[in-house]
Amino acid sequence: MDLFEQFMRGFPKLEDFSRIEVGLSGGLDSVVLLHLLARAARQHRFDLRAVHVHHGLSENADIWAGFCQNLCSRLNIPLRVVRIQIEQDGSGIEAAARKQRYRVFADGLSDIVALAHHQDDQAETFLLAAVRGGGLRGLAAMPVWRNLNSQTRIWRPLLEFGRCDLAAYAEEQGLDYVEDESNADNRFLRNWFRNEVLPHWQLRIPSVQRHILANIRSLQQDLALLDQVIEADYQDICSDGFFDIAKWRASDDLRRRHVLLHFLRSHDVTAPQAVVHEMERVLLQAEQGEWRLPQADIYAYRNRLRLLPKGWEHRLPWTEKPLKGRLQTILQTAGFVLKPHPNGLSEAALHQQGMIRTFHTGDHIAQAYGSKTVGKILQEAHVLPAVRRHWPVLADVSGQHCLAVANFRTDCNQSAEEGWWPVYEPFQAFY
Repeated sequence: MDLFEQFMRGFPKLEDFSRIEVGLSGGLDSVVLLHLLARAARQHRFDLRAVHVHHGLSENADIWAGFCQNLCSRLNIPLRVVRIQIEQDGSGIEAAARKQRYRVFADGLSDIVALAHHQDDQAETFLLAAVRGGGLRGLAAMPVWRNLNSQTRIWRPLLEFGRCDLAAYAEEQGLDYVEDESNADNRFLRNWFRNEVLPHWQLRIPSVQRHILANIRSLQQDLALLDQVIEADYQDICSDGFFDIAKWRASDDLRRRHVLLHFLRSHDVTAPQAVVHEMERVLLQAEQGEWRLPQADIYAYRNRLRLLPKGWEHRLPWTEKPLKGRLQTILQTAGFVLKPHPNGLSEAALHQQGMIRTFHTGDHIAQAYGSKTVGKILQEAHVLPAVRRHWPVLADVSGQHCLAVANFRTDCNQSAEEGWWPVYEPFQAFY
């Protein structure tokens, strides 16, 4: 059975017209993967594309991009070439480049990103995890499938093939590819394992790679079982719709840490071990806590653990500048829901001109007996402090007079017995 037949034997069932984007470097592995998928597309209904990430790290980078463009033109496959600048963050140039690549993959809006990692890559990944302290998840190396984000999955269909299998296929099919000169640079640990360590071990133990791969398969099964247990724990802790710190504290030591890591992973957030240990220590002892990570800020407040992605407030339509117009229209445009309520806004109030803006210090709203500051209303509702300053307030056309505090209160002079309560449902998670 040739490589293409083996490849097709394990081909997944895809939704018709699924969009698959191949990460194409121009090297042997990705060229073979693109060619295999181009052949597979004749038998299956999917939309095949490719992306080349131009790192700009080699003097040959433009040549590689041109090679990929020519290859995709010959195969009639759309290609996007994305130029990036590597931002050093202390993790090393390889890790920084990898982070940038995955950002590019996520930006492609495809259903599946196909990557050309193979058995040799898998063995190297295991060894890297072993010397760097990657734990069970690191030693389990690369899964065939994993989620990149909520809409895109990573697929590695070549993990059952070796580099020699791909080279033989390329020769058989007459495929050209480029050679990245950095692959010969043994200053990079992965290259040292590939070029020096594994060949030396294979002289003494010819089956060493086969044993490593068998260990990876076993570890992946163990990890899958662990993930099922931790997912069940996590669902129990979040059964009331939020991460319940009291329930988490009641777990045993080992499960607590794994659930905390699962909470971070479920939000696509990574944290150094020291930060996770500090979070665990604070959550066990204190009522409140705050941690600022590169991808998100995490808050412990009133028995709830919450995560806010970096820049979340800039996605709110009223934070950059007030939304102005007829109140009912701008509320609906901004994604608010108007719910029937005995003290809600009257029809006349909703039809007047006004604005949605963020809460200002000093804002107050008329009540049946006097008035109340908006800050006090948010505090009494136990709104997460970091969210309060971005809370939406409905105001009159001048912006000075508050007509309603979204989700909580309306001006008694603007309300009706059969009125409408303006609710921004995504913010219900913050109180």
